Amino acid sequence: MRFLRFLTQSPDGYLHMATSLSSSPGVGADSVAVLGLYKDVFEEGIAEGVNNSNPLGEVFKREKVDYKGGRGHTFVAHVGRNPSPMFVAEDGAFAAAGSQRHIQGTVDIRKMMARIRLTQESMDDSVSSEAAWRSAKKDEMTRIIDDIAKREEFSTSCDGKGVLCTLTDATPSSDTAAQINVKNPGNIANTAFGNRFIQAGMYLAAINPATGLIRAGIIKVVSTDDSGSFFSGDSAPNAAWAQNDYVVQAANSGVTDQLDTSFEKAYWGLPALIDDGTNRATYYGINRSQAPSYKSYVVTSAGAIATDAMQRTADVVYQKLGGEIDLLLMHPSVRREFIKLTEADRRYAPAAGDAKQSDPGTVAFKQGDLTLGEVPVKAIRTLGLDQIYFLDTKRMGAKQYVAEPGRFVDEDGSILVRDGVGDNARHAFEAWWFARKQNFVANPAVCARWDGVTGQTLVVVPEL
Repeated sequence: MRFLRFLTQSPDGYLHMATSLSSSPGVGADSVAVLGLYKDVFEEGIAEGVNNSNPLGEVFKREKVDYKGGRGHTFVAHVGRNPSPMFVAEDGAFAAAGSQRHIQGTVDIRKMMARIRLTQESMDDSVSSEAAWRSAKKDEMTRIIDDIAKREEFSTSCDGKGVLCTLTDATPSSDTAAQINVKNPGNIANTAFGNRFIQAGMYLAAINPATGLIRAGIIKVVSTDDSGSFFSGDSAPNAAWAQNDYVVQAANSGVTDQLDTSFEKAYWGLPALIDDGTNRATYYGINRSQAPSYKSYVVTSAGAIATDAMQRTADVVYQKLGGEIDLLLMHPSVRREFIKLTEADRRYAPAAGDAKQSDPGTVAFKQGDLTLGEVPVKAIRTLGLDQIYFLDTKRMGAKQYVAEPGRFVDEDGSILVRDGVGDNARHAFEAWWFARKQNFVANPAVCARWDGVTGQTLVVVPEL
């Protein structure tokens, strides 16, 4: 009997046959009977379920410049001529002396922070490859860098105000916690895909656009809807929230000051740099209305894409400051409208290498670059949904001032610091990451932007 008991017991203490012969007469060893023998079978490695590519940051090349500190980097621009040159008659009067006109601006610096928190057990119990696929400490500290890069990509697509979207309804407080309607993703006018840049777990605040002051009430995001038009929170909007208020990220549920939100803290992106004053009336302290060289050519209601209108934009940029467009950027939905311009000509075009087979498609089907007059046309998924950027990358003078490219805080001698003291102490550790940067374009007038492109069919695709 001792020998039979030994046979029916696995090394780790699980029975791997029926408890008694009479309970399964004539069945023998089936999958239920031998369940204790089975192991879990795992695929090798960890599947990547988020999109870590940042195409705009890769395409929008910026010269890295060390930020020296102090009051910021002051730049001087020559923006006006001496008006005195004139044709005159013999012994005739001529114009009074004039002068050159110069103007100064100062580039400020912006800061981004992130943090992680790990308990002692989460670190200890994931050290061994036998116990975990990857060290929890290593996983958190490396993947937060990807998350930071994603947030920087967002800022490059927006105007630096840190606005995630705006509120849709006339009385937002009438929305339920399950459906808070939003529009204008990234503060770029569009009624579709308002929740585009919102993530579950964020705390959100409302900012009065007229004053820049915070409204009462903070909401934590529970989920975002696949339609793109709303998000669900842990509560309905406060009665103080108003239609068209800016929705921005807040540090936590107790925030009552605009200082503790993302409002006006983000790096400036293309909508601020390539602008005529619509998004940024002043350009690092320079009034754009008084310095035309810092005003880009902006078409606010572009309408349907037409090659004539695109040529006109390129000509305006050339006439104004000698700009020569060498790069076009647009959202994939806008690119599909661009493709339609030559659709009729391609209908019966032969496939590459096979004159007997037609190919109505383009290289865009494999996400390749199209061209307009030999200028690359690139689709960038994080750009405004109805925008086109016309860039002269050689003359625009794109820079990124960098005070700190990014690192974990370790001034007190350790990256991981204890969480809490006294009654609030926990056996856990936090690490803080930060970067200090700002984007700048020396010659915005050699570039242009279209807003309000129409005709495209937008497919709402939440980015993972």
